[in-house]
Amino acid sequence: MGHWESFRVALDMLRLHKLRAFLTMLGVIIGVMSVTLIVMVSGGFRYFLTYEIKKLGSDTIIIFFDPGRNERRGLGMIDGLTDDDVSLISERASSVELASGILQLPEQPVRADDRTVKNPRILATDQNQSKLSRVGINKGRALSKSDIDMRTNVCVVGFEIAERLFPGKDPIGQLVTLSGITLEIVGVMSRVDIMGQSNGRDMWVPITTAHQKWVGGDKLTYITARPKPGYTVEQTMDDVWQVMMQKSGNRPVYRVDSRESIIAVLGGLVVGAGVILSGVAALSLLVGGIGIMNIMLVSVTERTREIGLRKAVGATRSAVLAQFLVESAVLSLVGGLIGMGIAFLIGQVVTLATAQAKWPSASGLPMPFPIEVGLMAAGFSAMIGIVFGAYPAARAALLSPIEALRTE
Repeated sequence: MGHWESFRVALDMLRLHKLRAFLTMLGVIIGVMSVTLIVMVSGGFRYFLTYEIKKLGSDTIIIFFDPGRNERRGLGMIDGLTDDDVSLISERASSVELASGILQLPEQPVRADDRTVKNPRILATDQNQSKLSRVGINKGRALSKSDIDMRTNVCVVGFEIAERLFPGKDPIGQLVTLSGITLEIVGVMSRVDIMGQSNGRDMWVPITTAHQKWVGGDKLTYITARPKPGYTVEQTMDDVWQVMMQKSGNRPVYRVDSRESIIAVLGGLVVGAGVILSGVAALSLLVGGIGIMNIMLVSVTERTREIGLRKAVGATRSAVLAQFLVESAVLSLVGGLIGMGIAFLIGQVVTLATAQAKWPSASGLPMPFPIEVGLMAAGFSAMIGIVFGAYPAARAALLSPIEALRTE
């Protein structure tokens, strides 16, 4: 009997014992379905994280003042990032296209007449912020260089501030008051949603206005930068790092990071969690393999006379062994294919449902079916069948034809 004939016999056995075959395959079905679903979910979340962070520019570099406990001693005049550091990076880091300093101010109510918006996110920055953050302007204009040079009392606000303070009105040219300063709205940001949060309560004010007319000093919370065309993020990060190390006398008191590296770290965490969960889910494949071994032992017992007859007419041990191995492999493979089919259907339902619910983003949570993972799962499930079917197949191959024919 050739391998094709063994395959055909295996399919006949499935048709003859449908319920028994299904119950035997159940462990493999659940195992393959679980592993495939976990890979699909982790892939979906990895895509979601990448897509969300890229909205603000994955090539954005962020510079922090972050001295360790030991480095804080002997820093001299170095006490954080300042406006001069923005100029230093722009002038000496040849790969930097744009750099912008940001001072995050304490949250406080913003008022217009009798209306108030509590807890806005107030950022003092410069004219490059709109380009670096990839946040467009829906109405009016962004902060300009003249606003920075002239220290004008202007601001750009998010859509929520504009709508709540000036419902039904054009917010451009309107005045808003914060503690200690009054500002004129010159622009309204386009809406950007990141990880379920929007920029609706954001407010940008000129950094020079904040420093010289409002809070004083020249400190910055962090600096953002972007590479010139033709330079990679890593090259520019190295360039900025060298500049800041020269300033600090080679003391590692600054941290240079990028949104690209944040994507890589978060993606790695999602993949790692997926691998661990897949390993746990794959334990059900072990249960499925034991079920296949059990049913193949039953099959060998039921077909003892058939085995004896085949051996009596010339079937070799290798032919009998191959027949039962093919049967167990087919049993496991069909279970794996069913599991993948169920996982694919669940993934499609989840994709459509999350798109309708607009969660966790407006486009939902895409769950693409990983073809390579599907092929690996199919091969692995077939291997499970072969491994756990080896003992029953060997037992069948070693049966004596005379004793097998005497079996009632």
